[in-house]
Amino acid sequence: MFLTARPLPSAFQLVQLSQLYTGSSLIASIGPQWGDKRWPEMPITSRAVQLPALTRQSFSSMLKCGRSRAAALLPQGVQSGRRYSSKPPETESINASGGTNSPFRVYRYVVDVHGQLFLHDTIPKNLTSCFKNTEFLDFFFKRIHPNPASITANPDYAHSGTISRHDILRPAPNSPLPEDWSDVTPYNGIISSSESSSRDELYEEACKLGNSEGYEWISPCGPELNLLRSQDTPIVYRELSEEDGMLKWAGTLTEPFQPEKLVVDSSNGYVYHPSPQPSRRRRKGAEGTETGSKYGSLSLLGSNLVLSRLAEGLEIDPYAFEKGLGGSIEWQGRRYNLGLLGRT
Repeated sequence: MFLTARPLPSAFQLVQLSQLYTGSSLIASIGPQWGDKRWPEMPITSRAVQLPALTRQSFSSMLKCGRSRAAALLPQGVQSGRRYSSKPPETESINASGGTNSPFRVYRYVVDVHGQLFLHDTIPKNLTSCFKNTEFLDFFFKRIHPNPASITANPDYAHSGTISRHDILRPAPNSPLPEDWSDVTPYNGIISSSESSSRDELYEEACKLGNSEGYEWISPCGPELNLLRSQDTPIVYRELSEEDGMLKWAGTLTEPFQPEKLVVDSSNGYVYHPSPQPSRRRRKGAEGTETGSKYGSLSLLGSNLVLSRLAEGLEIDPYAFEKGLGGSIEWQGRRYNLGLLGRT
């Protein structure tokens, strides 16, 4: 089966193709054929992907993801010297069907309870099919913030102790939208000649459509709108270093471990830690006041982290739940009380 309906892949997808291609990287395999011939057809897991001819110019226009390091994967001499801002370019071109080639493009992603990131229609979703490039993961997760059309954008959400969870293994239930709605005009990079909405209006509408399917977070990438649906929290801590007491999230990003601030969800035993905090400069609101984490107040500790680093000293006490306590944990010779999710 060949996937020929979609337009050019995004920089994010290019990284995924590079990772999944058996043997040397996809980009390195192009080499001297760059700009002259079609991309080679190759197996990607259980599917084969047929990509259209790409030139330096068309690939350069695809790499609109601002400071994404995906461009670093290009062969020497192919990388463009052009700097890209977070604003979409103003120019448009007319395609063969009379529609407009627009830089605006919507992609849908999901993140599971292990912090693994997938395109929404990836099957199966497991360790072998998730994104693994650390630079890409850092780029994607650092830019996550609430979908402006979602409850997560409400200022009270971050302090409510609420975790909005979704089933990421199946399409959103009772959704009136076609399963491929983000892969067709006007959200696939092509705007028909009859489309009257501006880019800002399309962006706003895409956020609303995404929210209706549980995509309550977004990770903007220049002209691309990346919608994210999370199985639990959008950020999941995946590793904990005993040497420096740092939690790892995304690809290589870290956050100081604060055992005194851990809380437990009494319904499932999940353990949560305060979400990563941006720099003080970025925490400043429009009026110079401190704002909460854009990821919500709490982020999940992955099960592998808990089992490998904390399980020996972790005591979850159901009898203490009525008192607003979750139990206790021992870390580096000290024991700390655990809070209870939703209790202050």
